Parts: sequence; structure tokens; C-alpha cells
Amino acid sequence: MVEKAAKGHRLVMENRELLELSGIRKVQSFDPKEIILETELGILSVKGDQLGIKLLNLEEGLVDLQGSVGALIYHRSPGNASRRGFLNRVFR
Repeated sequence: MVEKAAKGHRLVMENRELLELSGIRKVQSFDPKEIILETELGILSVKGDQLGIKLLNLEEGLVDLQGSVGALIYHRSPGNASRRGFLNRVFR
């Protein structure tokens, strides 16, 4: 019997050249300068140069990326309103 991995999102980066990610739902777009992933916690943009997908297993939510990583950007997801800071909730 195969057990599904626990839900959640994890990111491990080595030397800004290799990213190991879990909790990935789908790859929204891909090119050598930017990879956009839908994670358990929202949208993640990985920007850099010569980016490539080394491993892709969406059934288990695993993706390994390689290349020169310049930036990791998490975009606010619409369902995360409760996670915003106190002042942001007060002064909407």
C-alpha cells in the first residue's frame, strides 16, 4: 500500500543551484528565466538563469529544479487573508 506524503510545503536550496521542493500542486509556467509553481501555500516564482526541471513527480508533489537561482517570490494567495498582519487587516 502506497501512503501519500503529508500535506505541506518544503523548500531546500543548495548553493543557489539546486532546489528540492515538496507540496507542489502543478507547474503553471516554465522557461529558462522563470518557473512558476502552485504550492500548497500559494504561488511561487523562481527566477534566475538556465533554470531547468530535474525531477517532476506531481503525484507526490515533488519538484527538483536546477540552474542559477536569482530570486524566490511567494505571491499572496486569495485564501490567505487570515494570515495577513494585524495592521493590514485593520487598514484594508
